[in-house]
Amino acid sequence: MLIGAHRYRHFYFLGRTLSFTLAGFLAGALGAVLHSFLKLYHLAELLSLLLGLFIVIAGFNILFNLHFFYWTSHFSVFKFAANKLSLLLLKDRPTATFLFGFFTVFLPCGQTLIVFSACALSQSPWTGIFNGVMFALFTTPSLLFAMHTFHLFKSLKNYYQPILGCSSIIVGLLSICRGLAEMGWISHLRWTFPSSLYHIVIY
Repeated sequence: MLIGAHRYRHFYFLGRTLSFTLAGFLAGALGAVLHSFLKLYHLAELLSLLLGLFIVIAGFNILFNLHFFYWTSHFSVFKFAANKLSLLLLKDRPTATFLFGFFTVFLPCGQTLIVFSACALSQSPWTGIFNGVMFALFTTPSLLFAMHTFHLFKSLKNYYQPILGCSSIIVGLLSICRGLAEMGWISHLRWTFPSSLYHIVIY
């Protein structure tokens, strides 16, 4: 949302697409080793559960103005990372905006881990490149929408915290359900089209 008002915001997408492409290449090249490691220790499922729980707590934190995460401000690692990313975002230069987009691949995201795990399963760097590019492109519309929501929040200023808090809780719960479903504890929730040839996985 913050980068939506940046005049060099298009360089963000360029950097993001490049980093996702490189990540897909590396994941495909590592192939069976990475996939076996993830499946052996259930890292994808556990990460989804932990991140989902974190997002739910963050949602309640916003919704009820709680103070769950104030302790993180005491760690120099978090301060250093936050300062560096803030500097990149605030610099009014194409290169800085490009680097900000490039490093988004390192942000903790269960969905990203799933995609690049699938690239590793292919055991092909070229398949990894293709999937990395497609993942970056197909997630761009939702990012573009988020970039323009600051216009919407101008008229919804008084409802900002309830909307953001409730949205975070919903996203976190979906992530938790996805992790539980991947571990076989609950069933996946799918919406199947009438033709039965395609379906959308909710979690």
